[in-house]
Amino acid sequence: EHVSKNCNDRSKHHLDNQRCLLYRDEKGRLYNLLLKNESAGLASTWKSLLLSFSGLQAMIAITALARVFSCLNPDENSSVKPGYLSIVLGLILYEEISYVGLNCSMYIRGTPSIAAHTLISNFDSDWPRKIVLIGMALAAVQIQGSNLQHYGTVGSILLSILVIAANLGSRAWKFMKWKPVDNGGLIAPLVSIFVAATTGFIFPYMGFGKIQAGGKAAVQLVIYNSIIVAFMFVISDFDAVQNFLVVGSETCNQDMTNIVLGSWFTFTVITCIFAALKIEPPAPHPDDDDRILVEDQTSPVGFKVPNFPDYPFDQKLLNDERAECCSLRTEIIIGVILCVLFGIGVVVTGIMEVVSHADKIVAEHMGGDV
Repeated sequence: EHVSKNCNDRSKHHLDNQRCLLYRDEKGRLYNLLLKNESAGLASTWKSLLLSFSGLQAMIAITALARVFSCLNPDENSSVKPGYLSIVLGLILYEEISYVGLNCSMYIRGTPSIAAHTLISNFDSDWPRKIVLIGMALAAVQIQGSNLQHYGTVGSILLSILVIAANLGSRAWKFMKWKPVDNGGLIAPLVSIFVAATTGFIFPYMGFGKIQAGGKAAVQLVIYNSIIVAFMFVISDFDAVQNFLVVGSETCNQDMTNIVLGSWFTFTVITCIFAALKIEPPAPHPDDDDRILVEDQTSPVGFKVPNFPDYPFDQKLLNDERAECCSLRTEIIIGVILCVLFGIGVVVTGIMEVVSHADKIVAEHMGGDV
């Protein structure tokens, strides 16, 4: 069985999720088998973003951006375009929209380590965040008042709300110690993002880092932050604020949006208060310097034996025969033919454009002589 099929079930005791992957050489010596790629750097970046993630900023962003729902109909207002929203999302809310795929993989699917994620994932880059920012940028340069600009702006905002909610939901899934979903299948990443976003819309405050305190402190956290979110929701109704984020949204009818968001706000506060009551305060325990296993994100199973030497292996050495029906020679021939045909097509297109331009020049000169 592939080592990446192991998953962390946070509904169990943390010791039940500890395992190691060892390599025995021909002399019987044991080594920690670690992945030799950029997973260590990715783990460092990911952990720093987890620390700086602000659940309060994420909730305020969702409520403020959700006002674009009142402008879904382009006939009512067709001049909606992103103002400084791309800067706000790219800089101020960088942590809240980053690594949603990785968060869902680690928390929703229970992937044991960053190394395991790089083994099973086909996309190492943070594409959801990039798609949101690219969508904002493309919408900003479209023709003023066009449907393309309108739908581009609305679509990018809806995607950003989904990404923020999924990040909140994946963290809530971890803090509530729910069992991981199925880790297999081609659509598993999309399913995990959908599950995380749904959880984020139902239990958004459970994604706050300090909710892990449990008990009375967790309930107080929900109440205090909900008051701040409610205040910021009222502030977001001001025309100056809406014009700063989404130009044109201030002219849309916000009545139905206020009703829906107000109902959602009340619903989430109630659900999160009851969920916070089930969070058990962490039991203090001293650090054990003689632990048998220590966490290591470069291990495909998440842990290693501290007293054993490391044996890093390169992921590139794992040959993945994706086209078993074709031999290497056949693949080379097909690749060369496709490249040649593509090159000939580009050259012919360029020659035709040069000939067409030359014909126009000749025609102009001949017409001038006549």
